Amino acid sequence: MVSDQKITVQPSIGRTLGIIVGDLIMFGLFAAIGRRSHSEPTTFGDIVQIAAPFAIGWLAVAPWFKLFRPEVYGSTKIVLQRTAAAWALAAPVGLALRTLGWGKEFKIAFAITTFLFNLVLLLAWRGWTARKLQRQKPAV
Repeated sequence: MVSDQKITVQPSIGRTLGIIVGDLIMFGLFAAIGRRSHSEPTTFGDIVQIAAPFAIGWLAVAPWFKLFRPEVYGSTKIVLQRTAAAWALAAPVGLALRTLGWGKEFKIAFAITTFLFNLVLLLAWRGWTARKLQRQKPAV
């Protein structure tokens, strides 16, 4: 069960960068698992090529939901709600970039799988991050 309890999490550049790097790792994980599940090569370049449009879409949308501000992480429930809402907007941006900018064919099965798989990864990562930040003692 997700708690409504709000705890103060102090902002810091390190925390913000950690959150962003974690997001990028989630998109890379999505791409790597997808490639492996189709028995396709899983080079770093392949992973970047697949993950990039979705990461760009996410990096463009998530700030509007204040998802790169550690102080938002005082409530796991709020973080999870904002993450889901942001991904609902960022996923179509990523798919549009992939189709128009990367020249890939739009496939509905890929779109649905991408939306759901990345949603699960982002919610897991962001939920874990919120819980971890809430347990940290404030810097003196």
